[in-house]
Amino acid sequence: MKRMLFVVCSCLALLAQVGCKKSEVSEFTDTPIIEAYLEPGDYLTVKISRQIPFAGNAQYSNDDIDNLMLTVTYDGGTHVLTPLGDGTYIDSTISVTAGGNFSISFQFNSKFVTAYTYIPSKPQNMTQSATEIAIEKMDSTSGPPTQTTQPDPIEIHWTNSDGSYYLVLVENIESVLDPIRDFGDNAPPGNRFRKSPTNLGVEEIRSSDFQYYGTHRIILYHVLPDYASLYESTSTSSQNLTNPSTSIVNGYGIFTGLNSDTLYVEVTQ
Repeated sequence: MKRMLFVVCSCLALLAQVGCKKSEVSEFTDTPIIEAYLEPGDYLTVKISRQIPFAGNAQYSNDDIDNLMLTVTYDGGTHVLTPLGDGTYIDSTISVTAGGNFSISFQFNSKFVTAYTYIPSKPQNMTQSATEIAIEKMDSTSGPPTQTTQPDPIEIHWTNSDGSYYLVLVENIESVLDPIRDFGDNAPPGNRFRKSPTNLGVEEIRSSDFQYYGTHRIILYHVLPDYASLYESTSTSSQNLTNPSTSIVNGYGIFTGLNSDTLYVEVTQ
């Protein structure tokens, strides 16, 4: 799930911190942060962490983050997850499948923490308007651009009759990255970019979105409303620390299901 982690890790980092101004007006409460993205084919894995207070006199509970009794209810049975260290818990006997419902629970700081989610269906009828897009190279050796118009955007379509949330992630899968433009003194961008969550059935990928030539994987994620809410919570700060996930009680973070389908596009010169 590393592809999804990069999408919302900054939002979770904000949730993990209790800022100075908030600490000035309310006492710090040691509240756990849950992080889990459940996708078909993966084993059930959950990460538990603590908030990081700015106040130096904050008091943590005596709970051992690596020794919690973390249970999951799935398919009518209850299982105890195995701790792997660093707050990570797993049950390798449970393989996530579409349509599955999952509930977790554990005690933390004398409170009963719970979370639930389900695994949405795989995106249906995913298509693309083109499998290749030609973009002129723009650097000091190629001279000024000769293209007078930009290539048509690639349109990704899928069936979304119920207004569900979807997110497109595009990833260059070449072992050596060949940049389209000169980045100058700036750090080169990563090999992935994503679009904001949408509840439509179409997304455009423009030529200006691409930074490198080569083969790109287009991953369409069917995500749940709590994921979309977390993604949109970029205004979260020490003044308005809130939990966008309504499925988590007595905790912060994200415990969500998702499902995906993949297409490919070739970016050529």
